Order: sequence, then structure tokens, then C-alpha cells
Amino acid sequence: MQEKNRSQTARPYYLDFSAISAATVPIASFMTLPRILAALAFSTLVTAQEAITPAEQKFDFQALAAGPVPDELMPTDQEAKFSIVADGENKVLELAGQPIIDGGVLLGKSVKGGARVKAKIKAAGKRRTQPRFGVGLHGVSGPRLMLMPASKTIEIVRNVEKEETVASAPLDWKSGTWVWVEINLTPSADGKSATIDGRVWAEGQPRPEQPSVKYASADAVGQGKASVWATPYAELPVQFDDVEVIPVAAK
Repeated sequence: MQEKNRSQTARPYYLDFSAISAATVPIASFMTLPRILAALAFSTLVTAQEAITPAEQKFDFQALAAGPVPDELMPTDQEAKFSIVADGENKVLELAGQPIIDGGVLLGKSVKGGARVKAKIKAAGKRRTQPRFGVGLHGVSGPRLMLMPASKTIEIVRNVEKEETVASAPLDWKSGTWVWVEINLTPSADGKSATIDGRVWAEGQPRPEQPSVKYASADAVGQGKASVWATPYAELPVQFDDVEVIPVAAK
């Protein structure tokens, strides 16, 4: 018995419009199935990319209720006592003076590649005991810019395997005052290295044109959330406000 020849041509894909009102036909109804799937895949890719590389992010804490930090703020250590507190008519993020622990908070959406992170920070020393504090990028293991009043230095700290100071410069700091702390990471064009620099300036003063400290990093550029950090060695609270995260293009 001779087999019937089977056509090798794929059958077209048809949609049944009988159950759809003419006034409310969805645009996807006019797309073939492969095009629908492609559009969904592209939409997912764009959404994921936006989640990794968001637009500028700002955190001033003013709209938050005083008390425990909300879920979108992620403390890096459960022992570190972070909270939202009133500072006059303002509200700020505060790390309690006790226990004495290296505490950090991760903020906002994850950032892939270059970014500038800055924040206002107020800390105080007591006699010969001084706090340390700063800002970071790319999560817990990312680079940080830390102020070290005890040694009167500002330091870029590398955290790939262990905490390591890779660059430092003299620090002029006044206890109990607000200062701006800024770290800037600019990736190379291939993303295999980066330039990291930092600036510190008193509230009310202009941002310095030139960085206070600079480091040429050979580490591949990572991704992760922005962060703020402090260790209250003087057993006095450390306050944070007006955190900004600004994406930076590769050079």
C-alpha cells in the first residue's frame, strides 16, 4: 500500500476572533505565536535590565514612620540596631551607639556597572575614641569609601576576599557635624577594570571638583545595591540622610 505524500510545509497559525468584540480586540491577537513569544521575551529582558541598572535613586527617609527600618532597607547584620528617627523636623536613618558593631544597610535596586553613591553622614567621637563611617557600592563585597577619624584618613576599601585599604588620603573632619561622603566608580569600556574615587566635604560647602582619593582597580566590575556603613566605636549614634545613587557610564 502506497503511503500518501505528506506536505513538508508548516501549516499557518490561525486565531479565532468569534469570541472577541470588535471594539476590544487586543493588539496581540494580530500577532503570530512566534511574534507574541518574541515580544514577551523582549519585555522580560527590558524589565530585568531596568531592575539591574535603574535610573537615579534617592532616599531621604522623610516619608518613613519613626521606628524600625522598613523591608526595603536591608541591614547587613542583625545585631546592628538601625532605625528611623526624628532629627528636628527631619527624619534620618540612624545606627545606635551600642552594640559596637560594623553595621551596614543596603538600599534600593541593584546597580550593574558604574555608579556614584553619596550620602550625608553625622557621627561624633568621644575623647580618643572615634567612629568610622562611609558609603559603598555593589553590595556587601563591593568597594567602600570610609572615613577614619582615628587615623585622620579617608580610605577606599576593597572587599573582594577580605577588607583591604587600597588607597588613602588625609582627612579634615569635625566631630558632630554633617558631611557629604561620595564614592564614584567608572568602569572601563570592557568592564574588566574601573577607576574608583572619593570625595568628602562639609554640608553647605560646594562639592570639590577634584576627588580626595583615587584608585585604579583591576577587579571586574560587579553589581549590587548601594550601601551606607558605620562602626560606632565611641558608643554614640551615627546618622545618615539624603542618599543618592546615580548610574555612571563606562569610559
